[in-house]
Amino acid sequence: MRTAVATFGFGRPDHFERMLNSLGACPEVHEQTVDVFHFLDGGPGGQQGELRSLIEASGIPFVEIVTRSENYGVGRQLISARRELLDDRGYDRMVLVEDDIELNPTYLTTLLRLSDWAEQYADTGTVQVWNVEAGDESTLRPHLGEVELTNRHFVTYCLSKRVWDAIKPVLYEYERRYLVRRSYAKRPHYRIRGFMRRLLKRPRSTPQTPTLSPPAEAVHNPFPKVRWRSAPTSQDAITSLALYLAGLHRLTTRVPHAHYFGVTGVHCTPELYEFMGFNGQGWWRWSLDDVPTTFTVRYQDESGEWLRSSYR
Repeated sequence: MRTAVATFGFGRPDHFERMLNSLGACPEVHEQTVDVFHFLDGGPGGQQGELRSLIEASGIPFVEIVTRSENYGVGRQLISARRELLDDRGYDRMVLVEDDIELNPTYLTTLLRLSDWAEQYADTGTVQVWNVEAGDESTLRPHLGEVELTNRHFVTYCLSKRVWDAIKPVLYEYERRYLVRRSYAKRPHYRIRGFMRRLLKRPRSTPQTPTLSPPAEAVHNPFPKVRWRSAPTSQDAITSLALYLAGLHRLTTRVPHAHYFGVTGVHCTPELYEFMGFNGQGWWRWSLDDVPTTFTVRYQDESGEWLRSSYR
């Protein structure tokens, strides 16, 4: 598969540098078996010059730096990058990496193996190897090959062209209706929530076989209710909803291969970071010898209770 890696930057050069250095530790990047693109948003506060200098001084291989002439905002930036790489440039899959995630050297190796494994099933959607499983090395090591269904934050994940083609009509409609010609911070939340409610009235698609076909008890709608005042209206929320409607399941390794350090940002505060459990991430510097070669899906915990994951 032709694989593109897309990073995203807007201001915060300290965050971007930490992410970039960790990406550079992945062997796929230096061996150039993946193509790295850096998407730098524009407008006041973008600090495109500083970010470009960091990229060029790092010595980490890349294909292109894509600079926006205006402020796209998170929503348009991420949707546009997927369109440009998967629709226009013809990549088979892409990895999205935001600027507040630190990757383990095993990150891409594990993620792309999981992507290869997931592609045998028509009902798998995005895959990720970032999770909020707590524990030290001895606690986590026995579970390296385990995979779970997730509705967690995206932050960083892999998306195949097959999956993108299934969900992009919803994303493009959301972009056209609510993001074009307005700032992301001023998107019309109430109208977007009405859009989400209408989407949830549509029947879910049934992918062709072969499928993973998880037990019904393990599958959860990321938005069982769309509350007018509090339901999220981000492009991540719409992506998650589009995957659900397409009958596709998001997968993550139980054991994380990256650390989310975004304590402050567009959607996070120190209080929210703690509430979401991010300060309990179990992250270990695994070696390439630890990367699993096969995966097993886990639907229940050790007590036999069904695992549950809500969008948060």
